[in-house]
Amino acid sequence: MTRTVKANISWALPQAGGRQRPPIGPRYSTVARFEDNKDNWLKEAWTMVVEFSQASDESLRVIADVRFLVEYAPAHLLYPGSRFELFEGTRLVARGEVLG
Repeated sequence: MTRTVKANISWALPQAGGRQRPPIGPRYSTVARFEDNKDNWLKEAWTMVVEFSQASDESLRVIADVRFLVEYAPAHLLYPGSRFELFEGTRLVARGEVLG
């Protein structure tokens, strides 16, 4: 089983290229780019699974459980304060920070 951590996620506004609305399902998966791994992310992209226990608030923020899809992913990137971006293709849809 992969390591799961809490993260604060802020969805990009539609007018800034984000989604029309945050995902509504209990689980969402997409490609993540970590601030600590920006140089390698095109060669080494990892899918992140985001699990929601609540809906995003009116400011498009939500606390969610996040983990990598596969066990051999770089779990060392999931430390408190680690920042990441979520992409759908080349479109930036959210920014997140791992909580302590």
